[in-house]
Order: sequence, then C-alpha cells, then structure tokens
Amino acid sequence: MTQEQDREQQVRAAADLAAHFDVTVEQAKEMPFAEGQTLIWAEAFKLDSWLILMKPSDNPQQPEPFFGNVDGHGWAFLFTDPMHAQVFARDNQLITAGGQVLIAKMKVDPMIDWLEEIGKSGLYGVRFNEGENGWFTPVDSLRAMQDYIEIQEERRREEE
Repeated sequence: MTQEQDREQQVRAAADLAAHFDVTVEQAKEMPFAEGQTLIWAEAFKLDSWLILMKPSDNPQQPEPFFGNVDGHGWAFLFTDPMHAQVFARDNQLITAGGQVLIAKMKVDPMIDWLEEIGKSGLYGVRFNEGENGWFTPVDSLRAMQDYIEIQEERRREEE
C-alpha cells in the first residue's frame, strides 16, 4: 500500500466513524432521554481512545490542550474522531500559522483519570463532538457513567 493509499484509507475510516456517531446521536434524539444517553455513552466508551484539540502556542514544540468556557464553566472539548475535531478547530480558529489542526489522542481510562485530576482545579465538564450532534457531562460523572454502561452491557449479555 502506498503512502497516499494509506492516507486515503485513514480519511475514509475517520469519515465513517464521524458518520457513525452522527447517526447514533440522531437515533438517541428519538429515544427516551435516559435510553438515548445510554446508547451514546456506550458507543463512546467502546472507543479505544478519545481526542482532544491542542491549541497552537508560541512554542510549536509545546502545544497545550484546548479548554473553553461555556456559561461560566470550564470545559474540555473532546472528540470521537478526527473529522469532528477538524471542523470544530477550523470553526474556532484553533489552527497553526501553517493551517494545521493539532489533535492529541489518549486512551479512554487515562483520559478520564487526567480529566478528573484537572476537575479538582475547576474543570467542570466535557463536551463531545461540540455542535449539532454533540453531547456533554460534568467531569465527575464520567467514571459513574462508564460503570453504569458496563453494568448495562453485562445485563444485556446475561439476557442473551
């Protein structure tokens, strides 16, 4: 496989993942709230990693994670896939002088640990795929949500 073919395959995979989450959120909107939230979070916790934007800094070797303020609260803006991250970054001018979007990837459990640690200093919550098909939760609810989803999955398997 050539480098160009590999890049095309990566772009297709990212687009497929973005579409999957957009469809999942649309499905969740048609469900009772708790059921829809369970669907969305189950899919988010199935991912190996979550993405966070890095804001360009004066030192290109030391970009920093992007945190924003919404309604007076500090939020981490996380993404399920590079497509959603790219769109948000470009819409919010979070690009380097050369037009690049910087995205960091972190495994889910270490990401939750890191966010909980930052939460002790005032981070209020996380916003996934910010925009029309986004969702959010307070940082201190992430681990409980993960545990709840695992219990629901175990129950579902037992019923099968």
